[in-house]
Amino acid sequence: MFSDLQLYQARLDISEIEVDRLWQFLSEDERSRANKFKAKHLKQRFVAARGNLRIMLAQHLSCEPNEINFSYSDRGKPYVEGIYFNLAHSQDLAVYAICSDREVGIDLEYIDSKCDVDSIAERYFLPAEQKIIQSLSDRDKYLAFYQAWTLKESFGKATGQGIANILDSIDVSLLLEMNIGETLQIEGWKLQLLSTELKIAPSYAAALCVCD
Repeated sequence: MFSDLQLYQARLDISEIEVDRLWQFLSEDERSRANKFKAKHLKQRFVAARGNLRIMLAQHLSCEPNEINFSYSDRGKPYVEGIYFNLAHSQDLAVYAICSDREVGIDLEYIDSKCDVDSIAERYFLPAEQKIIQSLSDRDKYLAFYQAWTLKESFGKATGQGIANILDSIDVSLLLEMNIGETLQIEGWKLQLLSTELKIAPSYAAALCVCD
């Protein structure tokens, strides 16, 4: 999509040794947030997601991972002066997008076959999106629903609007009928479903939004 855009993924189900290593890179604030998780696996996922983010950003900023100081937007989105990035995680997988000169949003969702996708789509999605989802077989229906959701989520993250403000106003129906990897332009932003770029497992859906 853009030559200066880098995409990464990382497993969050890491060993105790790796958790201890990544813990050393975190700030006091991040360690405090990690310690609030009562479930061990949730704490581990947080440490892995943030620790790996620090390593990736440090490579771009030519500094040590523990030297990075995050600031936060009103909606809680972390940012660092001099670079644009976003991350998302679901279950035991995290994805990252890093760009040198433009805002970026990325989202990842585990495809839950127990989710009532018809009811949620009817409540939150646009008619054109609902029509596509309802026309598909059960297997394809779940994939299309989560693809639509990640597209909207990545747009909301990139623009800073949040998904709640754009669910029923951003139409991604065209992308649901395109091949994965093709892009759709919406209001000065490019949206794309991800798969081959990150070799996303078939049990996940992922999408990217970048300022054009």
